[in-house]
Amino acid sequence: MLVGIDIGGTAIKAGITTLDGVVAVRRQIPFDRGLSFDGLIASLSATVDALCNEAGANAQAIGVCLPGFVDRQSGMLVDGGSNVSALREKSLAAHLQAATGLPVRIENDGMAATVGEARFGSGRGLRRFALLTIGTGVGGAVFIDGSVIAGSRGEPPEIGAIVVSREGERPAPFETLACAGAFLDRYRRHSGRSVDSLPDLFAVLNEDDAAARAVDEIGEIIAGVFAPLINALNLEACILGGGVAAAGEALLEPIRAHLPPLTWPLLGRNCQILQAACGNEAGLLGAAWLAGTNADFQRAAQ
Repeated sequence: MLVGIDIGGTAIKAGITTLDGVVAVRRQIPFDRGLSFDGLIASLSATVDALCNEAGANAQAIGVCLPGFVDRQSGMLVDGGSNVSALREKSLAAHLQAATGLPVRIENDGMAATVGEARFGSGRGLRRFALLTIGTGVGGAVFIDGSVIAGSRGEPPEIGAIVVSREGERPAPFETLACAGAFLDRYRRHSGRSVDSLPDLFAVLNEDDAAARAVDEIGEIIAGVFAPLINALNLEACILGGGVAAAGEALLEPIRAHLPPLTWPLLGRNCQILQAACGNEAGLLGAAWLAGTNADFQRAAQ
C-alpha cells in the first residue's frame, strides 16, 4: 500500500492507495498556512498513521505533491509555492521520511495530477495530452509518449503564468483570470450579486444569465490557453481538472465552442476536450504512483 498526499492552498488531501490506483482510505484536512514547518511535519506524520490504522495495513512509501518546484535531490521547495511558504524552510522529504520511517517522493502538484490522469483517468491510452487543474490556483502539465514533460532539473511548466489578452480587458496571467475566485469575481461584475462558492455558481447556470455569461467568458479564456498547446504539440486531448471541472459540460462546451477560430482546423478536430476522471484525487494518486515506482524504493523493496 502507498500513501498519497496533496498539499493545496486551502486543504491537504491524503489517501491510502494501491499501485493500481484504488484509494482504500481517504482524508481531507484544512491547510493552516500559519503552521510551522515542524508542525506541518507532525500533522502529516499523524495523518499517515491514521490512514494506515484505518486501512489496517502498513504503507511502503509516501508520495507528496505541492505547488511550486521541488528540487528532487534535496527535497526543498525552491520556487513558487507562495501558498505553502513553510515548506521553503527545510526538506519536506527528509523530515517526513525521518518522522515516518518510509521512503518519500516529492513532486509538483500539476505534474503529479497529470501522472494520475495518465495512469488512472481520462489520459489512459493517450500519447499526447495536456492537463489543466484549476482551483485556488492553476496547475497542470503536458504528457507526451509516456512521460510528463519537465525542465532539465525537473522544473514544472508554469501554465498559470501565461499572459492572456482579451478584448476590452487588461492583459493578465491566466491564473488570475481563470482561477476559482475569478469565476466568482466575474459573476459579481455581471450581476451585482455574490455567490459563496463555485458549486453555488454552477447550480444556477441554467437560470441565471450572469452565471452563464461568466462561465462562457472564462471558457473562452481557457480555450485561448489550450489552443497554442494544441497547435504546437498536436495534442490528442486537453483535460480539465481541479475544482472548476465540477461544472462539467457547462464549462467544457464553451471551451469547445471557442476553440475553432484559434486552432489549425485539422489539429483542432483531432483534439478532444475532456473532464478529468480522477477529480480532486488526481494529485494524490499520481504522487503515490510515483513513490511506488521510485527507483530507490524499488531497490529497497527487493
